[in-house]
Amino acid sequence: MHSCCCRSTLLLLLFYITAAVNQASAFHTNNQATSSMMSSAKKQKLNDDDDKQSLHEIRAGFIGCGTIASAIATSLAKPEHEEYLSEAGLSLSTISVTKRSASKSSKLKEDFPNVVSVYESAEEVVRNSDLVFLCLLPQQVDEMLSELKEKGTWNNDRHTLVSLVSTSKVGDLIAKTSLPTNRVFKMICLPPISNREGCALLTPPASSENGHPYLKKLFDALGGVVECPTDEIMSSMMVPTGLMGTMYGIMKNNRDWLINKGVSPSDASYFVARSYLSMVQDAERDCRDPKRFDDLIEEQTPGGLNEQALKNQEKQGVFDAYDKSMDAVLSRIQGKTDGNLP
Repeated sequence: MHSCCCRSTLLLLLFYITAAVNQASAFHTNNQATSSMMSSAKKQKLNDDDDKQSLHEIRAGFIGCGTIASAIATSLAKPEHEEYLSEAGLSLSTISVTKRSASKSSKLKEDFPNVVSVYESAEEVVRNSDLVFLCLLPQQVDEMLSELKEKGTWNNDRHTLVSLVSTSKVGDLIAKTSLPTNRVFKMICLPPISNREGCALLTPPASSENGHPYLKKLFDALGGVVECPTDEIMSSMMVPTGLMGTMYGIMKNNRDWLINKGVSPSDASYFVARSYLSMVQDAERDCRDPKRFDDLIEEQTPGGLNEQALKNQEKQGVFDAYDKSMDAVLSRIQGKTDGNLP
């Protein structure tokens, strides 16, 4: 009996010792795992910090804050666009804007308070920026650039000027700022750039051997860019951007025609917009292929409604009218005429 109790006591003692050893081992293992996780997290944070430090920081400035300026600034500042900038090796630091127009500049400040600063003068914007967007009316440009040059605002080692003024000439901008030739550009884009949609135009090419270190990467990250080798090519490429109103006019015409046939205004508007969206999306696929539009036309059913409608439009001289309108737009851009047709 005494021997049995001793054995029981020894077994119980052995059980507690084993449990204690297992608990200690588990604690040690957990500590190692926790330490390893903390070390990994620390390493990841250091890697993230290194990645951020390796990105080129952009301090953007906008002289004039109209629709296009607001759209570009919005695209730069949107948190969901940060990954696209990062993939291009870029990071947004700050955005400086002139107060005019007050409604748009205040809205930018309201939407992105951590990065946007609003200034009273263009001089303040330039001094707080490295990449400066000129977004004024054509008649305001000469006086503004002369004022900035007289005050010695431009820094040849730091500043890049991108003009969005439709009548700007790169050579004139260089002369009026004394900035290096690889630091002055002209750009054209449409408001959908705010959502990384559409395609910008840029001249001269920023990706050339002696071009700009990051400008093309930036605009590719904001939706895409076509580089124009000369001002003349840029002027021609600008013409389709002047047909945005025409496209909306065609859609409005389609909507109104449907309403006149008894369709509800809401259904007509929704159907026309969605239908045109699907057509444009289809055309956008493989659009680098210059035969893409021809192929889409060839796909129309022979003798079908689409083929017939296209032929009727041709007979009515619709595309001749388009050509005349585009020639008139180009003439106005080139400063040859006021762009009006008789």
